[in-house]
Amino acid sequence: MITAAGTGLVFFTLIFAERKGWLDPKKVETIIKVGMMAGICGAFLYFIHTLSHFL
Repeated sequence: MITAAGTGLVFFTLIFAERKGWLDPKKVETIIKVGMMAGICGAFLYFIHTLSHFL
């Protein structure tokens, strides 16, 4: 729960900084894409790890 809230806070902060003009929109897009890919890979590795306990 804390991880989900922290991730949401980071994304909202990025959106806020982009709208204020502090960050380039291309940088924000790259950060979000890399973050989503890392999250998906982490979830997949956790799933494989959990699945290995049942085999």
